[in-house]
Amino acid sequence: MKYTADRILYLGAPSVVRLPKDAPAADVMFETGQNTGNLLIGDAIRRHLTTSTLRSVDDLLRGSERARTLPRFANLERLDKAQIETEFDVIVIGAANFLNSRFDFTAWATFLESVRLPCVIIGVGAQAPDYSYHITVPDGTRRMLQIISERSVSLGARGHYSADTLRRMGITNVRVIGCPSMYWSCEPVLRLKRRPAHDSIVVTVNGSANVVEHAVDADAARSVEASIARLSFDHGYPYILQNETELMDILVDAPGAFEPSLIDALQHRYGLHDVSPADFVQFVRRNMKVFTDVSDWLCAVQASEFVLGTRFHGCLIGLLAGVPSLMFAHDARTREMCELLSVPHVDVRDARGIDVRSLYESVDIDALEAAYSPLYRNYVEFLDENRLEHRLAYEHQSARGDG
Repeated sequence: MKYTADRILYLGAPSVVRLPKDAPAADVMFETGQNTGNLLIGDAIRRHLTTSTLRSVDDLLRGSERARTLPRFANLERLDKAQIETEFDVIVIGAANFLNSRFDFTAWATFLESVRLPCVIIGVGAQAPDYSYHITVPDGTRRMLQIISERSVSLGARGHYSADTLRRMGITNVRVIGCPSMYWSCEPVLRLKRRPAHDSIVVTVNGSANVVEHAVDADAARSVEASIARLSFDHGYPYILQNETELMDILVDAPGAFEPSLIDALQHRYGLHDVSPADFVQFVRRNMKVFTDVSDWLCAVQASEFVLGTRFHGCLIGLLAGVPSLMFAHDARTREMCELLSVPHVDVRDARGIDVRSLYESVDIDALEAAYSPLYRNYVEFLDENRLEHRLAYEHQSARGDG
């Protein structure tokens, strides 16, 4: 495959939200692809790649009429395909949990078929409760991935389970790279701040109580989520949201956000049904936060000594900030990324309450730091073999993180 990847058309996880801070949660979710964690993926890829041109499909579509009730990129057919072939050299796709029985990428497959350009996908992952599940991937997603396979040297998979899922589909040119967000810093080393354990550890938490149906054990996941919310409530720990629209709406005083039956349902979901509705609302407003800018998110986490929760990117951003982090892995998606990077983690089925100090003392920083550099080099090799110019250096002394 011979081409010069100097002009990139980007499709996938966004890097920025262009909305006011009091925007409705539904609009924020639309712009982020239904999870603010996607911003860390998109921002990492933009930091990594160096080209004369990097424009997103979102930017090309921004001027067109889009209904927010439709999925993002639902009107890809409106783009001028001939113009795209003239103005760009390659299509780069920032992926997430695309290997999922519920996600059908027919629109993307049709778009790629209509544009005769090389394609590179970075960080495609599988989502299932456990490694034993063989995912039924929709035909449209299969078509899209087959096109990408034919037009790239390798597909970048999040982990070995994701790579095996691709191979079962007949796609064999796969390299396991993790998620590009792991290498957001553009540095070949990961260094964490080592502090002695004490009884007043400054903690930031995150959770995913609204999606426990994805878990390998829903009851165990609910118990962990309730424990995390209780820790935040009792100790005042910041609780960072990623796609909890009902809670986000409370933060911006959205119409209908305080309807009694909704507040009651949220209290039960977060295991706080024993507090008054007024106290629950006050807790949300005081402790819960949402970030639509990666730099703001990183700065907020840097003030902590420990991050724990059930969101992979919510814990990863702690590690990128140099803060020891521990994740409660609840499905194959979170487990495979934790295992690949040696992120400290506990299976939700093995969690027996949450003792912050004990968990903090259990974090194996050495294993994490040792695993990082080889994975970083492997990721650089993936970018190199797919002819993507980047600013990721092999040596720490010459690494640049100012992208």
